[in-house]
Amino acid sequence: MRLLSWFLAGALLTTVTIGTLVVFLLQQTDLVSHSRTTFGAAADLVGSAAALLAAFFLRRRGRSEDRTPPTGPRSPGWSERALTRGGLLAFVVGIVLNVFPGVFPFVALTHIAELDYSHGATVALVVGFYLIMFVPAEVPLASYLFAPQRTTVVVGRFNSWLKRNARSVAVYVLVAIAIYLAARGIAAL
Repeated sequence: MRLLSWFLAGALLTTVTIGTLVVFLLQQTDLVSHSRTTFGAAADLVGSAAALLAAFFLRRRGRSEDRTPPTGPRSPGWSERALTRGGLLAFVVGIVLNVFPGVFPFVALTHIAELDYSHGATVALVVGFYLIMFVPAEVPLASYLFAPQRTTVVVGRFNSWLKRNARSVAVYVLVAIAIYLAARGIAAL
């Protein structure tokens, strides 16, 4: 729970800060037009293409991995090893892993920039967006406060299920996002 809290704090601090900066920078450019949403439509279409491409490669990679038997236990990555070293390092990992916004958060940030709200409302929207984005980490953290044993069991089961089905879930989610962004982008043209 302590490590998850530190990681989440670092991730939220980074994403909200950089996201707010991106929105304010976009508002200062000609890329975001408040009367015409051409850039927003282009961002939606690029995001849609990126989602479809990611789904395709993820699906294709899964087929090739299914043919090759595992060679042994997987060694933990650098982020997993760093998280076991303490709270401050978990905070730093939360920062490092979230320095650059991904394609989908960038699409959301362009739409927030197009809204042309006041600075306070814009910051509130960015904070709200990232709070929603990090719900998969926030819910278990809150649950650990009230029912730690039960949460450990449920999270363990969910992690096992996710290891077996992560690729399929990711492909379906990416395709759904691609369809949504394509429809939104085409409608905005």
